[in-house]
Amino acid sequence: MYYYYYYYYFIYFLMGFKKTPNVIPTNEKPCIKNTNCVFNDRTVISNHFLKIFSRYSFKSYTVFSTVVIMHTNSSSSPLQNPPNLIGNMQSSETPTNPLKRSFETMINNPQQSTQQYELDVFKVAMGQNTIANIDNGGGMIAVMIINEFEKLFKEQLFEKKLIMFLAPTRKLVEQQCNVVRENTDLRVDFYHGSKVSMVDDGKKVDDWDAAVWEHETDKNDIMVMTPTILLNALRNGFIKFEMIRLLIIDECHHASGNHPYASIMKEFYLKSVNKPKVFGMTAFLVNKKGASSTGNCEARITMLEKILDSRVYTIQNRTDLQDVTPTASANKSLKITEKSPSGADVTPTASANKSLKITEKSPSGADVTPTASANKSLKITEKSPSGADVTPTASQNKSSKITEKSPSGKDVTPTVSGNKSLKITKESPSGAGTTKRKELHGTMPIRAVSGTWGDNHDDGMDFYAYGISFVCSVKDVKYSSFVLLLESKLDDDVANLEMRLYLVSKFVNCKVSSCAKLHLNARQVANGKCFQELFFNGIYAKFFPETDPKLWTPSYMYLLLPLASLDPFEINWKMIDSCVFAIEFVKKLSVSSAEKQNVDSIMTYSENTSMIHFANKCVHKDDITNMVVFAIHTGKLYSVIDILQDETACSPFDGDTKKYSSFEDYFKKKYKIDLVYPAQNMLLLKQSHRAHNLLVDFNGEGILHGKKIKAESCKVNTDRQRYNARLPPELLVTIDARLDVVKSLYLLPSLMHRLEALMLASQLREEITGHMTNIHVSSSLILEAITTLRCNESFSMERLELLGDSVLKYTVSCDLYLRYPNKHEGQLSSARSSQVSNSTLYNLGIVCRLQNYIRDVAFDPTRWTAPGQLPSRPCPCDHGVETIEVPIDTKYHTEDPKILTGKCCDMGHRWLGSKTVSDCVEALVGAYFVDGGLTGALHCMKWLGISCELDSSRVDEAIKIASLHVYTPKLDVLQGLESKLGYEFVVKGLLLEAITHATDQNPDQRVGYCYQRLEFLGDSVLDLLITWYLFNKHKDIDPGELTDLRSASVNNENFAYAAVRRNLHGYLQCRSVTLQTQISDYVKFVATSSTDTNSLQTNKSPKALGDLVESTAGAILLDTKLNLDEVWRIFELLLTPIVTPEKLELPPLRELIEYCDSKGYFIKDKCRRLGDGVTAELSLQLEDDLLIAEATSPTRKVARGQAALKLLSQLENKGILRKNQGEDNRDGEIGNKDVQKSDTSRSNVTRFDPQPAANTSIADSKMEEESNSKTEIPVINSINRNKGGPRTTLFELCRKMQWTMPTFTHSEEKSRTLIEIGEGVDKRTAFNKFESEISLNIPNYGIIKLMGEPRADKKSSCDSAALLMLYELQRQRMLKIG
Repeated sequence: MYYYYYYYYFIYFLMGFKKTPNVIPTNEKPCIKNTNCVFNDRTVISNHFLKIFSRYSFKSYTVFSTVVIMHTNSSSSPLQNPPNLIGNMQSSETPTNPLKRSFETMINNPQQSTQQYELDVFKVAMGQNTIANIDNGGGMIAVMIINEFEKLFKEQLFEKKLIMFLAPTRKLVEQQCNVVRENTDLRVDFYHGSKVSMVDDGKKVDDWDAAVWEHETDKNDIMVMTPTILLNALRNGFIKFEMIRLLIIDECHHASGNHPYASIMKEFYLKSVNKPKVFGMTAFLVNKKGASSTGNCEARITMLEKILDSRVYTIQNRTDLQDVTPTASANKSLKITEKSPSGADVTPTASANKSLKITEKSPSGADVTPTASANKSLKITEKSPSGADVTPTASQNKSSKITEKSPSGKDVTPTVSGNKSLKITKESPSGAGTTKRKELHGTMPIRAVSGTWGDNHDDGMDFYAYGISFVCSVKDVKYSSFVLLLESKLDDDVANLEMRLYLVSKFVNCKVSSCAKLHLNARQVANGKCFQELFFNGIYAKFFPETDPKLWTPSYMYLLLPLASLDPFEINWKMIDSCVFAIEFVKKLSVSSAEKQNVDSIMTYSENTSMIHFANKCVHKDDITNMVVFAIHTGKLYSVIDILQDETACSPFDGDTKKYSSFEDYFKKKYKIDLVYPAQNMLLLKQSHRAHNLLVDFNGEGILHGKKIKAESCKVNTDRQRYNARLPPELLVTIDARLDVVKSLYLLPSLMHRLEALMLASQLREEITGHMTNIHVSSSLILEAITTLRCNESFSMERLELLGDSVLKYTVSCDLYLRYPNKHEGQLSSARSSQVSNSTLYNLGIVCRLQNYIRDVAFDPTRWTAPGQLPSRPCPCDHGVETIEVPIDTKYHTEDPKILTGKCCDMGHRWLGSKTVSDCVEALVGAYFVDGGLTGALHCMKWLGISCELDSSRVDEAIKIASLHVYTPKLDVLQGLESKLGYEFVVKGLLLEAITHATDQNPDQRVGYCYQRLEFLGDSVLDLLITWYLFNKHKDIDPGELTDLRSASVNNENFAYAAVRRNLHGYLQCRSVTLQTQISDYVKFVATSSTDTNSLQTNKSPKALGDLVESTAGAILLDTKLNLDEVWRIFELLLTPIVTPEKLELPPLRELIEYCDSKGYFIKDKCRRLGDGVTAELSLQLEDDLLIAEATSPTRKVARGQAALKLLSQLENKGILRKNQGEDNRDGEIGNKDVQKSDTSRSNVTRFDPQPAANTSIADSKMEEESNSKTEIPVINSINRNKGGPRTTLFELCRKMQWTMPTFTHSEEKSRTLIEIGEGVDKRTAFNKFESEISLNIPNYGIIKLMGEPRADKKSSCDSAALLMLYELQRQRMLKIG
């Protein structure tokens, strides 16, 4: 037993004595005692000191120090000779509470004083805001929390802190006050409507003023009151919410609507900076009133958690409770108890709020008690990016994961005994690495484009020069070469690049090549910047003479200059100097305009009529074609097409004639320019246009979203009307530049976008590989690994992600197998799942800052800017983050569906799907495996933080263990199997283990092994080998189809079929009669069935057959000492034929769904129990026929598959669906032509040929016939008029009624002037007008066709047509609205 003492000494002149303490050890927890009383509370000590300090006035003193005395001998009482402290303080001043139970007793002796469930709740509540769902005992749990908070109060002796205990009724207030008073030394009082003041003439609490409340808060540490009292005091400012450190809420289920509980949380808690800890207690998570359904209960529980900023905790063991009476059926709990491998009880609780509680002992002996509620999952501790343990709060909504430590120190998901894994980890939809959660992340700056030469280039600058040349597919079209000048040297595979850019009717081959180092003097650097500012702003934005110097930032600084020739290398300084002269002229002109001078005052004049008077000079009319000019009033660059012989500035204006009478009048009124030569012929000019994405071939066999483009709807419209400008020559400044330079500038945004992306990939490669020379991964492959589908590139990370997933699975499996020779398959699988889970990979990626490298934003050429260029479409940052990199914080996480991913602000911030980070981790591993082999993949994994050591010594140890197996009695079996495999084992014991089933155990002599560990290893080996084979064999198919190929090849059904086909099943050593019967039945089925894989997919094979193939692969892998090439040599023959895209048959249900999606059909699915089986019924409504198929099977999945197979057969019999139809769509084209033709034919044909109506293609006579049908008329409450609302309502109606999806046909009308479109709230002004025709096919009725009203955009026009269709359906008595 320990006794601790605080010993304080002071140097002061107080009460006429000085105390000097003895020297005592200071290594134990202190408390203070004197002769007459015991002090266990620092608050009591501070009260004594404050009384002394206030009683005596002293001029100088030294603040006390602490010395600790420890007595460990229980036989010697420390009270015999206690140290005399500050005089003779009387115990009457601070009496201890004789009723108080020792807190240590509560914790250490739960059987005597505290129930176990109370301790469980207490431990969870101390870690996070908690709502305890318990029937009784909440008061004592609150006392335990209060006593723990006493220790926290000791840290702030002179800062007033309060504990607020709220209860909804007067009776509960007094009851809880008594419980707290009896079990704590803190000062406590209660407050409700009958409470009167003892210092202010007995006023009731509702009439108290600030002075009374100040007196009450000063004299108490705990205030027990009704929520109304506290709410009024907070609103009046009598109590400051910041004073509250612990908020206990009894009967907290009342916290909803306008209840005072909810008002306190919304008005004060959520707005406070330093929020108090919240502990809620309730026996009823949901009020009886209104709790009519499980969904209703879940919604109410979720709302309760949100309001109280807490997580619901449901107790695990209710045997301690004497009276357990759930208040509603929705609140019942399901108790499941299993033994973990360590022998600990694992008891999840499932209730209507989906609350799961599991308590087990961690390796350290501590209780781990997580909870999950309201469709959320709780992770008690998780690793932050810094490696620290983090306990997420209710607002952090992270995934649930329960782990135990493996011998290596790794986190491993605990498993139950046997070979079954207890899946405790349940990924929350909003957890790390999931698709639902979105996170705000920054963009990594590219070091290669940074520069320090901005304004400090007096001595010139040395640059690395990279030549850029263009060769067009049309020989007569020429493009000027350019040079890229960078301060940094690029890697060779970035500096020497060849790529193709796609224009409307041609393509351009681009080549980037590294040139020698180049020195530019200060004047050349300045002139180069002028050229870049003029041309890039004049084409893509507007050029202003005084360019903002902030447009040249050190983080983004390079020069793109035209070349006079590439070989020999020569920069076109003549053109650049001409640009400088033009800029100086425009600056001088701006000064003249400010001084009210006319344009002609600085303009060259000539009497020659063959000369054209420009702003800066006169040019002969025969020399102006294709001349590059700059308009001084618009800041734009143009090229001259021709002279308008019949049009001058005096000609009538062809725009708004009411406002402007002539072009001269237009320039005077709008730009305040008085033309000097209005009679001069105007020029026809070609306007500069916005940049386009030239990286994708939209007109040919290009790829978008990983799929080939063949649809007409995706092609660029080459017939669109183009408008040319007409301007007076005197407003134009000539530039000595060739037209081919301007044409090349339209290519540079796409080229530089790709080049900068490769620089970023090269930068990431440098971080991963460092200076290693034996591993080289191309920058283009790294770029593929960090590029998502959303980028709309011809490549994405999906293929590499698929491969990386297999590589990770294989390496982690090998590492675990070799590291833990005594762990069974269930434990190994659970550990592997934990290490390669999306959540784990996400955390690893975040630590490596991989999120900043991911390219998830589609290239928008209109937002691309060169250094010195003004953004034409700025997107200011509104995320509240001032730095480029976004901090890792939960406040930058969201599940809001309105938040869009794939959009980037000017700061580089963008919302990114959480799963994208984990996908990128897998893709990077795949990229390093492709170029660096297994060595490269292991190096990348090590950089990421995944350490997998495939040590040969561990392999030898595993082989040594297998060599001890006695195989002689079964040597003939082993040799027969070796002949089937075509491989002779060095260690026969490995093959023996691979074919030994768990049931093959002789009761007299147990062998102690079975194939399950080798199966675990072989599963990952075959997964990697088959994936690698398909990855290399089919490089042109889209990633989705590659995934389908792997799924069709790597599965137990396929392996079982191969085992029977190669007659391997007879070598399986098992003693289970049931299993042998199942194998015999399956062998007969394979022998009598067709080779149609669909029939195999709908019939379950014995799992042991697939396991046999996998375990054999694992055995060969070990016997060859991890020689993957040798394993594949054997298994390629064993698994042949491997499925190809042409022969790929999807699972029947998926094939049916994809077909219906392509045609706009809907399927209804009904399943019901029938004896020991499940009967599935699928119905498919065609345009004029209803197909129904039914199947019965032991499982729902197989029954639905068999029913789908029957429906597919019916479609084939009708000639609607051809066998292997997928061959015609193997490339996964976007907007398939056949589908479009079918849709068009439906929209043009009325099947039943009714008489035409006034506004539709359906006769009114059909209304009566339909209204008398037995079909129930659907009802919708209202139509959402917001954008997309009418279409959504119509689509949902079609889905419900199984009508074919409606089709839309669009028409567009363009205007040079703004036109008014729509009426009322839909009224808009725009240059384009869209109209949409809608066609809806109703089975057994016909086709309804309507034309929507004109709208300013295509989607709004579709909404208009959909809205009219809904009203037409109502008129036809096929729908009720409202």
